[in-house]
Amino acid sequence: MEKARLYLAEFIGTLMLVAVGTGVVVFVGVQTGALPVAVAFGLAAIMAVYTFGNVSGAHLNPAVSLAMAINKRLSWINFLGYVVAQILGGIAGSAVVFGFMKAFGAKHAAIQQIGFGQTVYQTPVSFMGATMIEMFLTFVFVLVIMMVSSKKHGAGKLAPLVIGFALTALVLLGISATGASLNPARSFGPALFAMFFGSATAMSQIGVYLIGPLVGGALAAVVAKFFGSEEA
Repeated sequence: MEKARLYLAEFIGTLMLVAVGTGVVVFVGVQTGALPVAVAFGLAAIMAVYTFGNVSGAHLNPAVSLAMAINKRLSWINFLGYVVAQILGGIAGSAVVFGFMKAFGAKHAAIQQIGFGQTVYQTPVSFMGATMIEMFLTFVFVLVIMMVSSKKHGAGKLAPLVIGFALTALVLLGISATGASLNPARSFGPALFAMFFGSATAMSQIGVYLIGPLVGGALAAVVAKFFGSEEA
């Protein structure tokens, strides 16, 4: 029962993050500028972390869970459960966005054109360049999370705010290059739905949004350990 609560918290928290963040991409759009999208993701993270932080830690991101497992703040068994819950939560978040589209009466062609807020990169950004950008953005984000959630160096009740503001800033930095995913679960759900509607670009590029964030998260775990992020 306890594990079920942990995994359900990660599922719902990731659903919230993806539904709110990508929902703003879809219904507000980046044509108004990157700020609304970045703020939406930041606020969604704050909501989810305050809601589920005391339940599961509110990782909401396989890269965060990987860092926690490397630093022995999460068991490897729970790491697997968290990642499955997060991926499913990301898919469910995109399902919510799809439901909103249908509520507005959107037809197949319109949905295909609008998309689901999926993350993609375009020329002149290369596969390697996009991967390095996602790695750096995720490294900074996960390092912040590891330190502000640490018992030794943590920010206490302010930690969710710091995490949300960090995500906002990093999305602003990277959105024009890669879409600033920093999170495999955030990218996979929208890419899957976009593929169902005939756009396979995001899914064909999913390697960037798996490799970059996971490597960045692992590096952040090593640096956080050096600076005294506690181990269980």
